Formats: sequence, C-alpha cells, structure tokens
Amino acid sequence: MNQHEFDKLLEKYLAGDGDAEEEKLIWEWQDNMLKNSRVLLNSDEKEAIKNRLWSRIYNSTIGHGEEETTVASGKGLTILKWGIAALLVMGLANIFLLLKDKKTETVADAATVAQASDIEVKNTSTSDSEIKLEDGTVVRLKKNSSISYPKHFGKYTRNVYLKGEAFFKVKRDPNAPFIVHTGDLVTEVLGTSFNVKSYENSKAIEVSVTSGRVSVYELTEKASDKKNGVILTPNQKVVFDKSSKKITPGIVANPVALSNAVTKIDFVFEDTPLPVVLQKLKDVYGIEIIMENQDLNQCAITADLNDLPLFTQLELICRTVNARFEQRGTSFFVSGEGCK
Repeated sequence: MNQHEFDKLLEKYLAGDGDAEEEKLIWEWQDNMLKNSRVLLNSDEKEAIKNRLWSRIYNSTIGHGEEETTVASGKGLTILKWGIAALLVMGLANIFLLLKDKKTETVADAATVAQASDIEVKNTSTSDSEIKLEDGTVVRLKKNSSISYPKHFGKYTRNVYLKGEAFFKVKRDPNAPFIVHTGDLVTEVLGTSFNVKSYENSKAIEVSVTSGRVSVYELTEKASDKKNGVILTPNQKVVFDKSSKKITPGIVANPVALSNAVTKIDFVFEDTPLPVVLQKLKDVYGIEIIMENQDLNQCAITADLNDLPLFTQLELICRTVNARFEQRGTSFFVSGEGCK
C-alpha cells in the first residue's frame, strides 16, 4: 500500500465507511512507521513514543471534551480516528521529537542514521560480490561499493541503501515494493532486474533495466510533492544529474534480446520490406523504432545481421536504404530520402 492508497483509506475510515479489515490496516501502518524508521531507537523507546503520542492526542481532543468516536478494538483505545489523523499532521519526524533524549536529532539526521540492526556490506575485492537478501532478492555488488539494509524488511516496503554500483535481481512481491535509495534518486520495483550506478565522486546516477518495469524518481521532502521521474522498461536507462536534478532517459549501450523473445532469433533477411525488418528489431529488443519518412516503406533489405549488436544492425540497414538513424530518449528515429 503506497502513500496515496493509504490517504484514500484514511479518508474513507474517517467518514465512517471503513470495515474491520481496513481498521486493522491502519493500525498496522501506525506500527510499521516506527518499526521501519532509520533512527536509533530500541523497542522501549518506540513504545514510549507511541504512549506519549496517544496521551498528547487524547489531551488535545477527547480530553478537552470534544465528541468521542467509538472504535471496537482490542487495543482499548477509543480515539483511533483522531490519532491517525494526528499522525499524518505531525509526521514521523515530529513523533521522534516526543522523546526528550532524542530532541537534538533533525529530520536530516533521521534520514541518514542507520538502525542498530542494519546490515552493511562493503565490497573491497577486485571482483563482484553476490549477496542474497532474506526475501530472495539477489544483489551483485560491484567493487568499491557498499549496500546497507535492515535485518528484516518491513511488511509494506523493502528498503536498501546503495553507494557505488550493483545489479539487482528482485524477488517479486506485489505487496512490498523493493526500493533502492541512492542519494536524491529512488528506484522502485515489485520484481525485476536492473543495475544502479551511484558513486559518490560521480556527477550523475545511472539506472538501467534488464527485465520488468522500474519506476525511477527524485526523492522529495513531502510525499505529496510531484515527483520528477520516469518508468523504465528493458534496455532503457536514465541518467540523473546530481547538480541540476535533471533526469535524462536513454537506451543502454548494448541492448540485449528480451527474455520473452523467440528462442532462436534469426536476423537473415531476403528482400524483406524495411518496415518488417524494423518491427523484428522492435519485437526482439523492446525498443521503439519510428520511420519519419513514409517513402522508406518502399525499401527492402537483403542481409545477414545475426550476431551483431543492435546499433551495428541499424547502421547497416540505414546504409543499405540510403537512410540514417538517430536516438532520441528511449526511441530510435529513422529518416532519409528512401529507395528510388
């Protein structure tokens, strides 16, 4: 359940239309907020936060004589609707400040301090290091890179923090998105394989996709802020400029055939119409190829393009039909005078 879905659920519940199952989800969300925080808090401190929070909510609502909302709950609290609404207003950072011995922590501190239970792996060798996470996800960590993650993932999200470069083969879980944090850029998936390159001394972060779909967006301070981001599919990538915050989509350097393409790929063409040839490339690599000049429809290709990379295939095709190709974002555009 993402933030938008939760907000809708809360609105429904506050209007008195929620059922027992939805009430349970709201309680679990409240517990999950503290369980998955990245601030150094032990179980006693987290319980103290909740007790002090509910006390403050009671004193400012029911305790001041406002109308009480009855909730049938085994937890013995009759102010759930007030409480959850207050949680949204106060925000997680303010909840942390309820503990006096934590009052010196800032919001920035909360985002960067790792939990005591976090695991950090650094690859100082000269080769890749393979890590298998508890959910079945496999991470291939490149040299001079590090990754940190909680000992146990939360129920609704799976967050990891990367410095450097890693290839992820994520175990699919529709209920818990897998989220890779790299500075100001977030990469979110349900189950797929992709590569993230984010070295501290680099001016940009790069995310490229091998399979599935990946959502890449800029981290914002508020969940309600409009996100600067894109959806990537196989053989696509984005480059995020750390300084300008600009996200530039593109195509990976060496596109590979999609896993769902035909088992044996035959790139031998005999007097084959150009549109048919280009459609074959599109089907195999999953990349849009657009002909800008309809005169090119009359061209035919006779060639053996097996065992050649996509860029070379396109170069040879265009030379044959007096055309040229250009990459724009995540697509190729073919133009030229055509065959006469």
